[in-house]
Amino acid sequence: MKRKYWVLSPNVMNGADETEWKNAINNLKRAFIGYDDQHRFGQMFKNDIRIGDVILIAQGQNSNKKFFLCGFVDSEAKYEHLDGTPETVQNRKLKFTIPKERLDKLGLDFNDSTWGESKQPATLYHLKPNEVQADKKIVNLLAAELEKQIIKQLMENIKLSAERQAQIKTLWNKFKSETKEEDRKFSNDEVEKRIAEWQLYKDKILNDTLSLDDYTNTLSSSTATMPGGYLCNFLERATRIVLGSSKPGTAFNFEVKLNDDNITYHIKSTNQSNASRQEAENYFNENIKDLLKNIVSQTDPLEKIQLVENANYSAKQILMKLAVLDNLSDFLYIYSTQWLEELYNEFIDGDAESIFTKNHQVCIIAKKLLEVNEQDKNELVLLSRFLWRFVNSKAIADINNPNVIMYGPPGTGKTFSAKNSLDFVCQGDTSRYEVLQFHPSFTYEDFIEGIKPKGVSKDGNIRFELVNGVFKNFCIKAKKQPKKDFYFVVDEINRANLSTVFGETLSLLEKDYRDDGSGRNLRKTQYSALIEQLIKDNPTVAEYKDLAYDYNAINGDVKFGVPKNVFFIGMMNDVDKSIDAFDLALRRRFKWIGKDCDYEVIEEETRFKGKDEFHNIGQYVKACEKLNNYISNDLGLGKSYEFGHSFFMKIGDIAKRKEITANNVETLFNLFLRPTLKEYLRAVFAESELDSKLDEALNKFKETIK
Repeated sequence: MKRKYWVLSPNVMNGADETEWKNAINNLKRAFIGYDDQHRFGQMFKNDIRIGDVILIAQGQNSNKKFFLCGFVDSEAKYEHLDGTPETVQNRKLKFTIPKERLDKLGLDFNDSTWGESKQPATLYHLKPNEVQADKKIVNLLAAELEKQIIKQLMENIKLSAERQAQIKTLWNKFKSETKEEDRKFSNDEVEKRIAEWQLYKDKILNDTLSLDDYTNTLSSSTATMPGGYLCNFLERATRIVLGSSKPGTAFNFEVKLNDDNITYHIKSTNQSNASRQEAENYFNENIKDLLKNIVSQTDPLEKIQLVENANYSAKQILMKLAVLDNLSDFLYIYSTQWLEELYNEFIDGDAESIFTKNHQVCIIAKKLLEVNEQDKNELVLLSRFLWRFVNSKAIADINNPNVIMYGPPGTGKTFSAKNSLDFVCQGDTSRYEVLQFHPSFTYEDFIEGIKPKGVSKDGNIRFELVNGVFKNFCIKAKKQPKKDFYFVVDEINRANLSTVFGETLSLLEKDYRDDGSGRNLRKTQYSALIEQLIKDNPTVAEYKDLAYDYNAINGDVKFGVPKNVFFIGMMNDVDKSIDAFDLALRRRFKWIGKDCDYEVIEEETRFKGKDEFHNIGQYVKACEKLNNYISNDLGLGKSYEFGHSFFMKIGDIAKRKEITANNVETLFNLFLRPTLKEYLRAVFAESELDSKLDEALNKFKETIK
């Protein structure tokens, strides 16, 4: 349903002081009506006005209208007494409002408008832009101004500090400059291709010729003749390279799905798993065709959002892909609720509830902030890719949680993800991060400071010196550049005795105990007294002062702290039982981020000879899921023992054709998975059972590949 533009008089039935109501309208950004829902106008106000409609509050005859406020309806009607109002009346909240001074400058001409020169203009009515030319002009002027107000008010509510905005702009410019020309050309050509293909679907949707076979099918079917075979596959897979992954979770969320037998259908909302074609046709025609048509017929992004949010359709991210294809500049090509929430909370101080509204608003701000050319399709693709990398990197560089542990099974990309993110946020400046691997013999002396052998003296005795550990030196470096962020990464963090390695410095990692330059959060270490004595005895020797993180020249105190611009990132395989090295004191100081096998990465990144997509990559992904489910559930080992996606992606080097075969899967299993899985099983099963369990696992892995 198209958005309506309503005109509402600021007067209220009870005749309370007009000035108070007009002040309340402007101060509270609300529309009021004195009638309750027993009166015709009260009923219209409550039942006919939809969220997303526009209300213009105006008074007087059409030849002499006075304007007060205009905005989008953002709440249902409530009959209540609000602070700042004289009486109990119905009200609706308005957002992105146009103030009186702007309305007066728009040149809104109500002569010849819907109600003409009525001596007593109605309390509430809606304009008719499709029937009355004067109304059309008014609606166009209001729509254009509302669009400006959305941008203006979003930018006013931007959460990013000036410094943070500058950082993001720098990251964006570097990201753009590093994009190769051939990649730009590929993206542009791919977008053009997909938009042309989408137009074929759109034409069918609009002229009501989209068939059930065009919507759900199998790629091997002779009736799968549309781009990508059929619409669901086109939206989910064919468009994902440039327009992002919008996986619905399960194919059943498309509401109607052709089953693998190519005869029966699954209809989700009616719980029919073996519906006939006629039943599927009926459901598709009655519930899905009109929904698709309404979305693609609508040009207003806010209206599209409303349609998607209110739809009785499970795969809403797929519907948003329709909206993206319709206008590439209205939305980010990101469909993950988690990442969109992160971006919204980072960029905007707002109260939007719908995830797709948040997508749209972040898109508006990002385009404005980064000066994106909306006519450049490649730049729009880059914007979404940039923000996806930005928000993924932010997960391990969260100012509210400066200490992070990334954990998960081997092969889930923990180290790769961390290094990739740090390269991005540090703009290639490797001096701002350090990657270290713990081992069982790693000590406090290696990490903070200690006395270590430093060669042999002239008389043949071993010389010992006090030296700083790697983390202390890193903190000293970060302290000297307080306006830059630094990242200390420890791989296999649970391999060392953590309480011993951190010693008394553990509490200094906490956000509230970081060194902010005031000197309050500094602490003496085991060797502070020795450094103080060395400086006192050798006041002209600079190397002893260099050992100190902080030296007070007045009282001679030497102390240590962890600067607030240092982010500490640990990584570990939780299959390793030395995870128990993390006692409760350590655990509570870290934000824990789990990394599981990412089947989407397998599907999108696994390539034949590093280039072409495998024809049956979907089957292979299901095979990987089956194997991991067998390991965690059937064998009872749990998710910690599943294989990460990097193991499964090795199939790209094994397969000799664009079709992954059962033999390819068996080769991968025997070369890369069997030895590790065998070690896992030894802890649970007798040696005599191992081979049979491994063979069962292989059969599970192979059974999906046809």
